[in-house]
Order: sequence, then C-alpha cells, then structure tokens
Amino acid sequence: MRTRDHDSPVPYRAMYHGSIMHGGQLLGDAYRNRPSDYFGPHTGYGRAFGGLRALRPNAPLNVGIIGLGAGVIAAYGRPGDEFVFYEISPRVVDIAAREFSFLRDTAARSAVVLGDGRLSLEREAPRAYDLLGIDAFAGDSIPMHLITREAMALYVKHLKPDGVIVFQATNRFVDLMPVVKRLAMEFGFDAVLVSDSPENTADADYWYSSTDQVIVTRNRALLESPIVAAGATPIAARGDLRVFTDAHHNLLRILK
Repeated sequence: MRTRDHDSPVPYRAMYHGSIMHGGQLLGDAYRNRPSDYFGPHTGYGRAFGGLRALRPNAPLNVGIIGLGAGVIAAYGRPGDEFVFYEISPRVVDIAAREFSFLRDTAARSAVVLGDGRLSLEREAPRAYDLLGIDAFAGDSIPMHLITREAMALYVKHLKPDGVIVFQATNRFVDLMPVVKRLAMEFGFDAVLVSDSPENTADADYWYSSTDQVIVTRNRALLESPIVAAGATPIAARGDLRVFTDAHHNLLRILK
C-alpha cells in the first residue's frame, strides 16, 4: 500500500495497492474535496447520492461504506449527514488520514470503524442507513464473504426500507453483476448497472476512471429519478447461477 503523486494533466495523488489504484485526490485549492477516480458524479455512487438528494433535498443522509480507501466518498457529505467507514487495514486508515484530506474536509460527521466490515456490522444494532456502499474489493481479489446471502441479509438489516446499496463491481476478470442481481432478487430488491466510461481529457476530468457499479434498492422513485435513470441499465438474470452463500460459491462460473 503506497501513494504516488502525478503532475499532469493536473496534480493528483493516488493510492495504490500493488498495481491497482484505490482512489486518490486532486491536489490544489481549486479541486479541494472534489470526488474523482471511481466516484465521479456519473458513477453509481454519484447517481445514487444525486437521486437521494433530489428526492429529499433537505434531509440528512446516514451513510455506511465498507472499505475506506482514500476516503473519497466523504466528499459527498453535507452538513447534518453522518458517514461511517468500515476498514480492515490500519495501514489504509493511517494513509487516508495522513496523505488525503477527505475525512478532514467533509461537511458530514465521519467515523472510521477498524475491522472486517461484515463482522463489524454483525456486532452493531440496526444502523438505518440511507446508503450502504460495498467497496472493499481489493484490486481483482474478491472477498467472497461480502457477496453471499448471509452478507446480504446483514446489509438489509442495516438499511432503511427505501435505502440503497451500491456494490463496486469493477473487475477485469470476474463478472460480479449477475451475482449481485441474484442476491437482489433473493431479497425482493431491484438491481441496475451503472457503467461510467469517461472520455479522456486534458483537465481534472482525466482522473475519472471507468467503473461498473450496481445500485440495489426497493425504492422505485429513486430508480426512476432522472439522474439515476439516465445512467442505469438492466442486469440480465442468469438462471444457471445459484445465489452465493457462505457455504457455496463458485468464481469459475463468473469468469469473464
């Protein structure tokens, strides 16, 4: 785990785990607290936050995120919001606090819970999250215990009835979309894919990354809101794919 500063096209500090970038920050006062890389305004996260704000303009949001990275998602916080990040690595927590300013700059109240995200949620009373992000997929490795029926039951326990779960499904080798679709169907949720492929530019938008993120919710008004509907596409269900459980999962069935 390390950081690296880039000078062009605009100054940018990236967090790397091995060769995979895990978020970063545009440097300089002109870009302070602006989300980039996997969390831009047209990603699943950006559209989910935008849709929730449009439906309830004056309501604070209660947000939980499994996986801290550089803390970029905190940039979406507003006064009155509460953001809780679950992070297993003390090294990541240290780098996010020392090398990046998102946790300091956010207008929301923020907290970091150190430990495995699923185990931490198991120990907590229901949190009533408006948005719960599952963003702990390190590079191309898949923590299987976060995409099983038992994990999904835990997420539902901590979610408001009209809340939304956002799964980071960006992966070079594994197709996570049908797995998440199957989990959503199991619990009576809708699931849509938001794929964002920004055009190459010579300005700060250069640091937006291509992403696949899945929005899972029972909130039809959110899915039909213009900001979400404009970027969402259906996910085809695979009849041959069983729901993943703690006892049964098969990555070979979802290789690209």
